[in-house]
Amino acid sequence: MNSDIGAKTVTSTGTIQSGRTRLLSIYYVGHASAGALTFKDGGGSGTQKLVIATPAGSAADQYQVDMPLDGIVFKTDMHLTISNVTSVTVFVTPITATTDNG
Repeated sequence: MNSDIGAKTVTSTGTIQSGRTRLLSIYYVGHASAGALTFKDGGGSGTQKLVIATPAGSAADQYQVDMPLDGIVFKTDMHLTISNVTSVTVFVTPITATTDNG
C-alpha cells in the first residue's frame, strides 16, 4: 500500500475523517480513570469497528496501537467516541480507486 498518510489529533468525540479511510495507527494520552476509545463506521450510531479499553493511569501515560497488515477500513466515515482519554492522534490514509485493496 503506497499512499500519503495523514494525522489528526482530537480531544473530544466526533467524526475524525469523512469518506473511505483506512486506520493505520493510534497514539493516545491516558487519564486518571479507565476509559475507552470506540471507533465506528458511519457516525456515532454506525457500525462499531474497534474498541480499545484504556487503563487508569496519569495524564502523562502514553500508548501507541498499530493496526496489523493494512489497517482497518471505514467505508463511509471514521467516528471516534472518547471516554476518559486526554487526547488521541490517529494516523490514516484516505482510500481512492488507486489505493483501495479492501
